[in-house]
Amino acid sequence: MDQDWINSVHISDEYERGVEEFIQFAQHNAYNSGHDEVKFRCLCVNCLNGRRLNVNKIREHLLCDGFHDLIQPGHGMVNY
Repeated sequence: MDQDWINSVHISDEYERGVEEFIQFAQHNAYNSGHDEVKFRCLCVNCLNGRRLNVNKIREHLLCDGFHDLIQPGHGMVNY
């Protein structure tokens, strides 16, 4: 997955498309243990991979706050 969009301005179409592709990738590769709603660890600058949220909340966080500098997609969006 190309990650150049992460450094784009958060209000750009490129960044929004990147976040959406990232969310779709995570959902497609998620393990669903039978729960109705799969939750992932949020990679935003505020949650720092420490909170489990649904994809709508994560989308909101990533669009508003952005990814934490030390976290790259593919290295931490794990569902439990």
